[in-house]
Amino acid sequence: MDRPKRQRKKKLVFDIVLILLLNAFFWIFLRERDLLEQLNLFVRNHPHYHLEQAIPLVFTALLSLLYFVIRRWREGMSLANSAAQRISTDALTKLYNRRALESKLSIEWERFIRYKAPFCLMMLDIDDFKVINTQLGNQEGDRIIINIAEILLNNTRKTDFCARWGGTEFLILCPVSELQAISVLAERLRGDIYRLLKGGVELSVSLGVAQADPKKSLEGLIKSTDLALHKAKKTGGNCVLSSE
Repeated sequence: MDRPKRQRKKKLVFDIVLILLLNAFFWIFLRERDLLEQLNLFVRNHPHYHLEQAIPLVFTALLSLLYFVIRRWREGMSLANSAAQRISTDALTKLYNRRALESKLSIEWERFIRYKAPFCLMMLDIDDFKVINTQLGNQEGDRIIINIAEILLNNTRKTDFCARWGGTEFLILCPVSELQAISVLAERLRGDIYRLLKGGVELSVSLGVAQADPKKSLEGLIKSTDLALHKAKKTGGNCVLSSE
């Protein structure tokens, strides 16, 4: 028997056992509260309804049906949540993917235009990643990307949104923040990530930061952040530059 069939069989057995237990507890509850005696009295006082067998079966059927309805509803909600998470999550890093962050950016931009609450973007790229892949292998390269994602999550606020923007690029949306504070955060991230790998291979990142400007569009803000990143890489990498 293959694994899916075994899982379905176990699930069916579990459902049957749980339904039997629920019914047993239900009838015990009725007995302890003297409700069972009242039910029997009602049946004896209305013999023309022939309820002797019908009432227990109806209660058992309703309880079993209720269990299955609740079980299927919870499974449906779980599947829907899992599907939504897969759509919005990068498979390798488990961060937001580009599509999901673009949605967050649109919402944050609308809030910025309406309430003037400043926010910043931080874009990060791994320096010379081809050298890392060539000397250490693709598997080690993937491990490094995952490790950087963990560093970003552990060193940013719960209100920030970290996403894998491209192959080795990450974009961080920092709501209610200003450029000076985000530049300090970016420098701390740069220092936390930097290290020497096997064979003396250097792991470093370049970062570009920019603050939302009402005179620019959201696309202009993303472009400014990207330009700051490229300037940082052109200066030799392993540094932070702002759009100013």
